[in-house]
Amino acid sequence: MNPLLTKSIAELRDAFASGDTTPLDVLDATLEHIEVTNSVINAIAYIDESGARAAAQAATHRLRAGQSFGGLDGIPVTIKDSVHAIGMPWRHGVAANADLKMSTTDAPPAARLKEAGAVIVGKTTMPDMGMMAAGVSSLYGITRNPWDLSRNTGGSSSGAGASLASGIGFGSVGSDIAGSVRLPAGHCGLVALKPTQGRIPHVAPSTMRSAGPMARSVDDLIDLYRVISRPDPRDTWSLPHEDTADIHAPLSPAGLKIGVMLDMGYGHSVSEPVAAVVRTAAAQLSAAGAVVTEMPPVFTDDPYPALDRLFQVRARTEWESIPEARRFEVLPPVAEWAYGAASYSAADFSRDTDSVMRSQEFVRAKTSEFDFVISPVIPTVGFGAEEVGLDPLQPLVHCSFTAWFNQTAQPASALCFGFSSPFGSNSGMPIGIQVVGPRFADQAVLRLTKWLETQREIAMDWPVDVASDKIGAA
Repeated sequence: MNPLLTKSIAELRDAFASGDTTPLDVLDATLEHIEVTNSVINAIAYIDESGARAAAQAATHRLRAGQSFGGLDGIPVTIKDSVHAIGMPWRHGVAANADLKMSTTDAPPAARLKEAGAVIVGKTTMPDMGMMAAGVSSLYGITRNPWDLSRNTGGSSSGAGASLASGIGFGSVGSDIAGSVRLPAGHCGLVALKPTQGRIPHVAPSTMRSAGPMARSVDDLIDLYRVISRPDPRDTWSLPHEDTADIHAPLSPAGLKIGVMLDMGYGHSVSEPVAAVVRTAAAQLSAAGAVVTEMPPVFTDDPYPALDRLFQVRARTEWESIPEARRFEVLPPVAEWAYGAASYSAADFSRDTDSVMRSQEFVRAKTSEFDFVISPVIPTVGFGAEEVGLDPLQPLVHCSFTAWFNQTAQPASALCFGFSSPFGSNSGMPIGIQVVGPRFADQAVLRLTKWLETQREIAMDWPVDVASDKIGAA
């Protein structure tokens, strides 16, 4: 692998400034790495070589003239299939959408990246409609985890997770409706942020879904966040500009009240390897002076059926928008799960919405007792690459630790903080923790996540040579 691709964004900026390398050099290295890697992991949905080359050439000229656009100028990045960008396809992971025309608008994340001079190399894969937390798609097939090709990437920002872990690009923009940037980060060893709704503008405006940055380190993530969090009037919920001058400074946990959430009171139980990693992070926080408390089970009754039905309605609505003759092309587990929504009435939907809002307030109130809450990202050490989740009948049910923070609109990050045992099944796989803060505390969440990153006792030996040393493992 070209050593340029092992650098951080800050190191690339320094190399550009000194003239040691150029954006064109880094783009060439990135495209070469995609060529040898993507056939194995299947993470890149579309390569915009001509657009990327034009952007890299323009950045090279600017940097030589001392007219840099800022921190991402000339840096290769990717965006998720679901993020519109002019001249690139929008397919939403669905085979039935394969013939749609190229996008004619830039969604806010793509627009901000272009304004900052970032080089958008292409788009990453996702499952059908983004309605699975797994790397399986009717259009793209199976996206594989480079840490172990037999394991899942999570989703729905599946290609972003696999590509970054394998060394493709220096950041990616995904989107998150129930954990879709945090879950792939957990499966693939990355850092990700689901922001306060409105902090990172996106279209169509939503109080549930957010665009979110993903990267290999917190500093790289912050560089993306500072760009894509700039306001955009097309998003009704877009928040005003914020000062990010101190955002790279780690937040000391001394004196903070930290809740440790290990039991949602429903759903899949947390496996021992995952619980151990979360408790390791808790111990680090406690040793640094935080007041750490393990929370009792969050719910006493199962709140998930109502939320699942809302997700079903969302999936069914998109399924019905597909021409009838092509609906059979939707991935069967998604289509079959969404089928139940055909019998729901408007009154059913209203009752479920009210139920979810009550549960949302319950979660907000429980977490408001603390300055921050840490939890698992997923309750187990992943699942097989071909699987659609821990329960094929409910493809989002294993998102219990992530989904409720989309409902409460609280910022939540994911950070790899350990690995599973090197022996047995699921050996040597990343295990992520989630860091949750109150609404609008996105910067504080990132700063505490950075502090935790400085304290973790693991080395991130990224699987960048997956094409040479793991080919055939699948």
